[in-house]
Amino acid sequence: MAQWKIPFQDLEFGERIGKGNFGEVYKGTYLGTDVAIKRLFFVDDDFMQKYIEREMDTLTQLNHPNIVQLMGLCIGMDDLYIITEFVKGGNLHSKLEDKSIEIPWKLRVSVLRDVALAMNYLHAKDKIHRDLKSHNLLVTEDWKVKVCDFGLARSAPDDAEKKGGLTIVGTNEWMAPEVAMGETYDSSADVFSYGMVIYEVITRSDPPPRKLKDCYAFKPEEFKAKIPSDAPPKLWELLCDCAATTPADRPDFKAIVTRVREIYDSIEGPAVLPSPSGGEKKAAASSEKSVGEKKASGDKKASGEKKKKKSHYKKTTHKEDGDKPKKKKKTSDKKEGDKPKKKKKTSDKKETEKKPTKKSTKKSEK
Repeated sequence: MAQWKIPFQDLEFGERIGKGNFGEVYKGTYLGTDVAIKRLFFVDDDFMQKYIEREMDTLTQLNHPNIVQLMGLCIGMDDLYIITEFVKGGNLHSKLEDKSIEIPWKLRVSVLRDVALAMNYLHAKDKIHRDLKSHNLLVTEDWKVKVCDFGLARSAPDDAEKKGGLTIVGTNEWMAPEVAMGETYDSSADVFSYGMVIYEVITRSDPPPRKLKDCYAFKPEEFKAKIPSDAPPKLWELLCDCAATTPADRPDFKAIVTRVREIYDSIEGPAVLPSPSGGEKKAAASSEKSVGEKKASGDKKASGEKKKKKSHYKKTTHKEDGDKPKKKKKTSDKKEGDKPKKKKKTSDKKETEKKPTKKSTKKSEK
């Protein structure tokens, strides 16, 4: 672990860009390079220690273009910081929530393909994420997706661990039924969560609450009416398969990657994405060419006068929500004191421990 240690003085803190149950995230720099600095709340209990250990252990073992890259770990006087690459576009949840951003179907499927590739790699490394949701999917400026937040990740359980029972962790709307019911679960729980991400991408809304009387099963017949009429039918079929109540009926991510690629190829034209200034532009895939390119409309005039190019850019507005790197307006919960400052060591200083707020379905792991 020594090779991952970063001296505190090599870090520069910028604005706070996010806050969760276990810490807060700042945009900053490490030796001049833009990074995300995750300050973990110090809580002296077993769950928090395991959370820190698991995120570090998982990130140090992973190297994939669709998984956020670890830069290092910094141990301050009273705090712990995890430093990762900075992904400028914010998270997928904020993109889907902002209805002013037009997201074509091929681009949406491209997003799901990136997530499936990352999860296929993660499962091949014998790891399960356990908190897969749009909030933990970072989007680059060219709409490539990187999975993040591995604090709840763990090695896939063996038979002995399954018999002993596993902790109920995750987020309600994305949580597999067997997890919510406190039953045995394995990597197929991530597949169910992926199905809920598909629901988010199709409807651009959070997954629907599920009922205890149904054992928290996803009922396709109750929600099909919410699916847009122009949504690819095969995408809805994949959602239903991933969200099957019985874990054994769900496909694995190797099969999911194949199916998502087939859906992607079935949609005509290139994946186009919203420009930072609004409108659409072609995705930067070198192998992909536009099917619907406009042909030149006639010869140049004899006078040699140049034609003016028509703008294909339509103005859109991006929502500033703290996940984006641009300057935010001050909100009521952000104070100037939010930025961590280098602390002077004193012998008599006591730190008040701040325990994270737990979600209703998260429990301390034994």
